[in-house]
Amino acid sequence: MENRFNNRVFGAILVKATVANYNADFTGSPRTLPNGVVYATDKALKYAIRNYFKLDSNNKIFYTTRYKKENMQPLDIDETYIELFGDYPTLKEIKKKAKEKDDKYFPRIKEEVDKLIEENNGYKIENMVDNNYLLKREVDGKTSFVIIGRKPDDIKRVPILQNLFRALDIRLFGATFASKEGNISIHGNAQITHGINIYHENNIFTEDITSPFRNSNEKSDDSQQTTIGNQTVLEEGHYLHNFTINPKNSEELIKLVDNQGYLTTDDITAFTDAINRGVSYLDSASKIGVENEFSIFVTLNDNEKIQLPSFTTLVKVTEQENSFKRKLDLSEVKNLLDEVADKIESVKIYIDATKLDYEDEIFDIPKVCVKSIISDKELKKCQE
Repeated sequence: MENRFNNRVFGAILVKATVANYNADFTGSPRTLPNGVVYATDKALKYAIRNYFKLDSNNKIFYTTRYKKENMQPLDIDETYIELFGDYPTLKEIKKKAKEKDDKYFPRIKEEVDKLIEENNGYKIENMVDNNYLLKREVDGKTSFVIIGRKPDDIKRVPILQNLFRALDIRLFGATFASKEGNISIHGNAQITHGINIYHENNIFTEDITSPFRNSNEKSDDSQQTTIGNQTVLEEGHYLHNFTINPKNSEELIKLVDNQGYLTTDDITAFTDAINRGVSYLDSASKIGVENEFSIFVTLNDNEKIQLPSFTTLVKVTEQENSFKRKLDLSEVKNLLDEVADKIESVKIYIDATKLDYEDEIFDIPKVCVKSIISDKELKKCQE
C-alpha cells in the first residue's frame, strides 16, 4: 500500500475557552475534577473532529447522528450501517445432501456462485474461506456482499469489517459495533485523553438570561411572564488534550480482511487539519469563545519503540503583565525532545500567534517545523 502510514506519533492539542463552555456536564456547567480543576472529555474533541471531517463529502463518518426523513428520529446503529454501506451481506447456505461426497458437494457450491455472477451483473469473487465464497459488487458508492457456501454465517463479519474500515473516524478512533449482525470491537489507532485546564485559574460563573416566551405551565408563578433562565461558563481556560497515533493498533483485524483499512497519509493529513481547526469551526452559543490555539505532533522514526511521556505537565501557559496574550512555555518539551532527537523523524508545531506569545527556543527543537494554526504559514523556515 503506497500511502500507508506506519509511524507512531505523540502529540497534544491546546483548546482555549474564554467566557465559554467547551464541555458541559449534565447540569450545564463546565466539567470539574474533585479538586476543582476544569476538564473536558475526549468525546468533546472527537465530536469537533468528526464534525470538521464532514466538510469533505468524500469522508465517510460513522459515529455522527443521522435522522429519518419521515419523522426526524435518529437512526439506530444498523440503520446507520445500511445508510452508509448498503445492506448487510446476503447469506446463501448450500447444504450437503445425504451421503454426498465432497468432490461433488464443493463443485456444486461453485456452480451456485457462477450462476449468481451470470445472473447479477457486477458481482466478483472477493475471497474464498473454507468453501464459503464472498462475492462483492459496487453500486452507487455502496458495496453489496453475497456469501455462498457451506456455512456462510461463519464469515459474514469479514465484509462487515471491511465496510467499517471505510469510515475515516473508525480507522482513526476505532469502534464498538454492537448490531443485530454481531459485535465487533476495533481498537482505535488514534487515542485522545481528557483535556485538563493547565491555566492557573478555574473561575466558573453563572449569568441570567431571558427567553421571549412565557412558561406554558399555567400553575407556575411566572406563567404570564417571559421565562428567565441561566447559563454557566468558564471565565478562561486552556484545555490540554494528549493524543497518540499507533497504526499497529488495528493491524491484526485488518489482516483478516485482506489488508483493507490501514491508516493512510491522507488520513493523517485530514486528522491534523481537523484537530487544528475543528474546535474553532464548531460554533454554538456556548462554544463561540472556544478555539484551537496550539498543537504539537512528534512523529517517531519507523519501527521506533520508545514511549514518550504525557505532555500535560510539560506544556505551560501563564499570564503576562500588560498583555491580553498568554505565554506558552515549551522549555520542558524541548528538553525531552533533545534527549530523544535521534529517534524522531519530525516535530510539527502549530500555534495561534494572536493568542500566544512564545520564546524563540521552540525553533531550536530538533527537526521542528513551526506553523500558524490558522493559515499553515511557516513562522520560520522549517528544519530539513
